[in-house]
Amino acid sequence: MIAGDTLTRQLPYWLVERRAYLGQALAPAPALALAVWLSAAAPPEALWMALITYALVHLWLFWVAFHRPVGIDPRTSSAGWAAIGVDALLGAGVVSGAADLSSFLPVYALIAWRALSGYGRNQAALAPLFAIGPLFLFQFLLNRAGSASLTAGEQWSAAGVLVGSLGCGIVAIMTGARQQRSIVRLRGELQRERNTREARVEELEHLANELRLRMRERHALEEGLRAVTSTLSLDDVLEQILDSTVQTFGAERTHAVVLTLATDGMLTNRVYARDGQMRPQWVEPLIRRVMHDQAPAVIADAALDAGLGDISRSGLRSVICVPLFVGDGPPRGALTVVSATFAAFSSSDARHLAAFAAQAGIAIGNAELHSRLRRQQQLLQAVLRDINDGLVVLDHECNVVLANPIGQALLNDPSAPQPWLERMRELASRLSDDGRPVASPEWVFGSPDAEEGQIVYQAVASRVHIDDDLPDLTAIVLHDITDHKAEERARMDFISMVSHELRNPLHTLNGFVKLVLQERAGPLTPLQQDFLKMADEQIEQLSSRVAELLEYNRFKAGRLALQPEVGDLALLIAGTVNRLKLQAEQQQLALVNHVTHLPLCRFDSQRIGQVLTNLIENAIKATPAGGTISVSADVHDHEVWVRVSDTGVGIPASELGKIFQRFYQVAKHRRAHGNNLGLGLAICQQIVEGHSGRIWVESEEGVGTTFTFTLPLADGQA
Repeated sequence: MIAGDTLTRQLPYWLVERRAYLGQALAPAPALALAVWLSAAAPPEALWMALITYALVHLWLFWVAFHRPVGIDPRTSSAGWAAIGVDALLGAGVVSGAADLSSFLPVYALIAWRALSGYGRNQAALAPLFAIGPLFLFQFLLNRAGSASLTAGEQWSAAGVLVGSLGCGIVAIMTGARQQRSIVRLRGELQRERNTREARVEELEHLANELRLRMRERHALEEGLRAVTSTLSLDDVLEQILDSTVQTFGAERTHAVVLTLATDGMLTNRVYARDGQMRPQWVEPLIRRVMHDQAPAVIADAALDAGLGDISRSGLRSVICVPLFVGDGPPRGALTVVSATFAAFSSSDARHLAAFAAQAGIAIGNAELHSRLRRQQQLLQAVLRDINDGLVVLDHECNVVLANPIGQALLNDPSAPQPWLERMRELASRLSDDGRPVASPEWVFGSPDAEEGQIVYQAVASRVHIDDDLPDLTAIVLHDITDHKAEERARMDFISMVSHELRNPLHTLNGFVKLVLQERAGPLTPLQQDFLKMADEQIEQLSSRVAELLEYNRFKAGRLALQPEVGDLALLIAGTVNRLKLQAEQQQLALVNHVTHLPLCRFDSQRIGQVLTNLIENAIKATPAGGTISVSADVHDHEVWVRVSDTGVGIPASELGKIFQRFYQVAKHRRAHGNNLGLGLAICQQIVEGHSGRIWVESEEGVGTTFTFTLPLADGQA
């Protein structure tokens, strides 16, 4: 095989392409050779001319076939049929002209050679050979009728001619039968192929129809999802889910759609029904089962399900139900489609409906979240709009982020001597790192020239933490204290009036008691002396309380003006300590002054002396016998720090932040020294802050307490 292919590749191209015609090309050569041999044997002139013509015609036919375009079927070639006709004509000439077998056999062999060489291209080439042999034998035997019998050579020659002719017939018959069988087989294969192709075409058409149906369902599903997610209204979303479900499955097989949501254990249904007679209670058993199993259910015939008897009795057959997940957790409901057709829904429909239900659950969750956010936003807006306090929120750059109407009105107040935004920024800057709220002084809203119509606010700033990745905000609440200030003024006016009304009777009573104690009204018994001394002490104490009230009232009303002057603070401290040393010794306490020299300070000596006196007297009251009270001072930058320390009972940590509040009394001191008004430290704080100073306390229970206040140095004394 390989050798043959190799040899074929070595042949010229034209010879390889026309190798099938080599037999036809060689046919003229034997014909010429036979013509030469027959001419030597003196054949009839007609046979000689027929052989010469036969050779020339075949040479011409070979030339025609050689120049025919490659690819034309030889069986349909006119040259092939012409060659068969030439063979038939030669055979007819030989039959009519040959007298014996010796002249017929070479021509018969020539025609057989030509027929066999052309049989592969056209099976009709055997026909002349099949016809010539019997015809010649018939004529030959007819001519020899009555003559001597055939010789052995003639008999063998006649038998050969007859066998050759019959062999050609048998070959033709067998070839025809084989071709017929091939045709039948090819027809069967063609029919099977046709049936296969028809089945394949039918299957492809079915798949195409199914694909078109799925494409329509998918398009309807996409349109439904787009419509469902296009709104944030919960009612619109629920209605759109029903409409989109009908469009997805088609109105022809959708009798009803039930959208179920569970709220507080109760099922709430929204129904689409073609005839309006579908009751959602009919499918609730299936809905509860699907929600419990968390898996879709496809019912081909509701009559076979015991829980769906009402549906089957109403003429409905098929049901498909999928769980509805809204957010995380178990199903919040179900989506159910009912049809009057048997087995109207498949598992593929269940997958499509489950996919749609998943997106519908997301849309419902978004709508519910939007509804909650909208309600919360409305609530927040109502609170911000209707509260009596102002609210302003600043960012980390002190820009306004949010302001309610009152806060915005304050920001837009043109009558304020200092813009409110600047005040708020200053207040926000005072917030410490720990975020404790910071309160502002009183801020007045309105014209400063008219008391009527003014509104007094107190601002409290607090930090607002949003996210670890975002800077904190500052929320400033502006609380309206106008009514409180009016009540406070009324209360101070009342206290002032009552205090003045009490001072005169007390002074008169105190004077008469002292006259009686001096026995100017007559001698007294010892018991009378004791009673009158007790009354005198109570009168003195009451006068002191009235004086405190008047003084505090003057401070709160702003009617007590300080008169700071440059003076020697060390001298004031020494005088105050010497004046109170006897009182301390009476309580068996040591009062020590550690101050020797201080720079000149600016202060009101009367009021600062009052602060020192109050602090030392409080220390005497809080220190048990045998304790020590010390007064010290030192300079820090541009101010002097004055400390009054004792070794008394101390102040609980829970009460340290309250002791400067008015009318507040430490519980231990109240039990030990009786009731007092609790205004002393509040007055001290007002006096110190009136000097632009500060006052604070440090204490530890059982160890002692230290009060510290600061005063500014005189100019040039730093």
